[in-house]
This record gives sequence, structure tokens and C-alpha cells, in this order.
Amino acid sequence: MKLTKIFIGLFLSIGFISCSEDDTLINNDQELKSYELIEIQWKLNVTDGQSIVEEKIPEFHFRNDSDTIMEVVIEPLKNMQGSSTFRFNDSLTFTELNYSEVQVSIPEELSLLSEEYRYLGGSVKVPLAQEESSFPFSWNLKDTFALNQRSTLTSNYTVFLKKNKASFLATFRETTTGATLELDGTWTGLFFNNLEGESVADGID
Repeated sequence: MKLTKIFIGLFLSIGFISCSEDDTLINNDQELKSYELIEIQWKLNVTDGQSIVEEKIPEFHFRNDSDTIMEVVIEPLKNMQGSSTFRFNDSLTFTELNYSEVQVSIPEELSLLSEEYRYLGGSVKVPLAQEESSFPFSWNLKDTFALNQRSTLTSNYTVFLKKNKASFLATFRETTTGATLELDGTWTGLFFNNLEGESVADGID
């Protein structure tokens, strides 16, 4: 009886080691594969579209205690940027993909898209990555004021951003075998739309 138990135990141990080695070989084989992006296509689903996001910029305040006119220059968009976020439906597969990150064009104008996938070219390019990335606005606005002696200037701005949401289909190719892999998902981007501002000058008592 004791010999039988020992024999069964050894058999189960050998079987477990064999399965573990097979799983390791499979994982190593996947890690050795290298992929490259062939193309990315875009379309609009029923849940996609555009909305306007309102964001208040911190107040600007200037004080001129001198007896001469002071020039004031305000760049309200100086510390602001657009943003891009890709969300893959199969995020785990994309995360484990051995892929060299590249820049892709994103849809600033949703009017160029339809319900069918299509290619897109544009001036705004960002990394194809699940982490949020940023890019500079296409506008750089500057306000210049001549602040009179012994007076203050207070300026408030509100920026309106276009929040675009679209669907994408990314196709990758395995560099050794040529096998292709398609991954889809949703994308969200923020772009500059317009700016509103108000400035008030007051004398110092």
C-alpha cells in the first residue's frame, strides 16, 4: 500500500512539472513575437460624437504701483494642451503586445468620419497607447494691455474645448510570420474650440 501511494505521488508531481514547462514555453513563444502597426481606421458609432467642455482658467491679476504705464501681456492658453486617450476593448492583449510605439493621426474634425471604417490623415499625431497623451493646441492667443499708473487689472478667461469621441480599428502584423491581429476600441480627444475673456481695470486709492 505504501509503495502504491509513493508511485502515485511521483506520477502526479512529474505530470505537474510537465504542464508547467509547457505553459512556460507557450508564454515565452508569445513574448518572442514582435508586431508592427499596419494601419488604423476610424468610424462613428451611435455612442460616439462631439460635445463642448467648458473650463475656467485661473484668474490673472496685475498691480501697477508706479507712476508710469506698465505693459501687461497675458497668454491664457500657455499652460494648456489637448489630450488623447485610446481604450482598447481587449486591453490585456494590447498591453502584452510586443509592439514598437508609433504616432497616428487622430480625428480633430468628426465630420470626416461615417458609420463605416475609413483611413484618416491629419496634422495632429499622438502615440498609439492606452495612457493619456497630450499635444499643443493649434492656437496660441495673446492679449496685451497698457496698465495705467497706480491701477490694477483683473482678467478672467473661459476656454471651450471640443471633446471628440470615435471608434477605431488597429491592425498589427507579426514581423516573422506575417500573421495579422485586429484590435478595436474607443478614443477620446480634447481640442481647442474658442476662448472668452473679460478684463477689468481699477484705480488704486
